[in-house]
Amino acid sequence: KVMEEDMIELEDKEGNKVKYEILDVIYKEDDEFAVMLPEDSEDEVVIFKIYPTAKEDEVEYHEVEDEELADEIFNEFIKRTNEE
Repeated sequence: KVMEEDMIELEDKEGNKVKYEILDVIYKEDDEFAVMLPEDSEDEVVIFKIYPTAKEDEVEYHEVEDEELADEIFNEFIKRTNEE
């Protein structure tokens, strides 16, 4: 069951609001990445890099454009999921 706090609403490039389920947060070196599932998708996850903002309790999410990096994060997510 998806908890409300596992859901986040972001704006896509066209300005449309899209709800995502946060599946996991992966740490790589000094960076954090969120593996998210769009609400209207069953099997296509999107990888976002998490950026801190000036406000302590707020972050920004930027979709990872680098396919190689996205694959690395996704593979780590799959490995972690299989270990559970």
